[in-house]
Amino acid sequence: MSIVKLFLWPRGRIGRLSFWRALLVLLLTAFAADLANYMTGGIHPLQMRFALALLCLFCWLCLAAKRLEDAGRSRFLAAIPAAVLIVGLACVGFLVGALDGRAPAPWTMLGFFGPLAGIVVFLAATLWIGLAKSRG
Repeated sequence: MSIVKLFLWPRGRIGRLSFWRALLVLLLTAFAADLANYMTGGIHPLQMRFALALLCLFCWLCLAAKRLEDAGRSRFLAAIPAAVLIVGLACVGFLVGALDGRAPAPWTMLGFFGPLAGIVVFLAATLWIGLAKSRG
């Protein structure tokens, strides 16, 4: 399977070891791209990290879809932890209101625990997908 097909195409099947290797390559590549951008002073670091995060999430979706298909599950299940992660990270906006003194305490807690819950669900789903037994 080619690199482009591995990271940018959600159809097909990959085994456990291939999933973990591809995930490691994805993370190391994103880290190297962020470090190179930081050292050269190219794009603003937050803009670069946002773009890298979107690209990594799409690549993760493709890898997870392939892995789920290999495990005999629907590839669309990969969208659930990705959506939980996005919603959880979007809750950070509630902290802005808290810093301005406009938000009540429950919204402040949502701004803290929302991203934490999104990250925990995403990491747990990654482990579940990566450790699932192959079928067929």
